[in-house]
Amino acid sequence: MNKTVYVARGQGREFAWKSDDAFVKVSAEESGGQFSLIEDNLTTEFRLARHVHREHAETFIVISGKVEFALNGSTLVLSHGDTLHIPAGEAHAVRCLEPAKMLTLYQPGGLEKLFEAYAAMTAEEMADAEKLRAVDLAYDNVVL
Repeated sequence: MNKTVYVARGQGREFAWKSDDAFVKVSAEESGGQFSLIEDNLTTEFRLARHVHREHAETFIVISGKVEFALNGSTLVLSHGDTLHIPAGEAHAVRCLEPAKMLTLYQPGGLEKLFEAYAAMTAEEMADAEKLRAVDLAYDNVVL
């Protein structure tokens, strides 16, 4: 269902982790599957290993702070106002250099389902590399 959505500041479905307090601002369900919009509030502990999404493109807009992206042998440091679009199939790694707020647009929508799956896992399941890999693969997150 594609519908009008209003989400106030500091609101949205929250996924709070040690290094990322994420809020789903617009879900795939709300956009008719076209996209998902996530607000990430990152600490300097935030790191994503080199990975690829085979079906989802990502567009990142940094609101504050500094976030480093490694892709195709180059490194980009994004800060306030910078935007980066990564098409589906392009491997990348991410790390937060200073506390940051970032908006991430996933196209098509649905990658927030990965966050839901992580949130449903126990600490033991998250520590189980085989279980974690199975969940990642089920939601288009291929860690390289």
